[in-house]
Amino acid sequence: MENDQVPLRANRLCIRCNAPLEPNEHGNRKAHQTCAYEHKKQAQKEKYKVGNSAKLMIQKNEAIAARLYQMDKHKMGIPYMVALEHGLNFSCPSTLNNRQNKKVYFFDQYGYSIETVNGDHLIFIYHESDFQ
Repeated sequence: MENDQVPLRANRLCIRCNAPLEPNEHGNRKAHQTCAYEHKKQAQKEKYKVGNSAKLMIQKNEAIAARLYQMDKHKMGIPYMVALEHGLNFSCPSTLNNRQNKKVYFFDQYGYSIETVNGDHLIFIYHESDFQ
């Protein structure tokens, strides 16, 4: 073997399409360039799918909370079932804050607390400006 010849590597297959890689490709390459790009796009899509659905859920709850906030201007509370009928999702990601001795779950600018008054479960909607 002469010094200017590179020894051929064993046939390596692309991890995406299973076609053989070029024998002179870099030794660490596991996919064709276009296959690697498509693989990366798919991985990113899967990675952010959960994040996007959580974001959409938070945005929806934020809009519902804004409407409920306008409905209850005198802070009398909204019956739990009414909040559910308007679509408020209590399993939505939120941030728990203790404000004025109340546990308030904030989505973004709007949040809620659940209190029992005379045996009824009431939802109180707050805007972040209520605590400033």
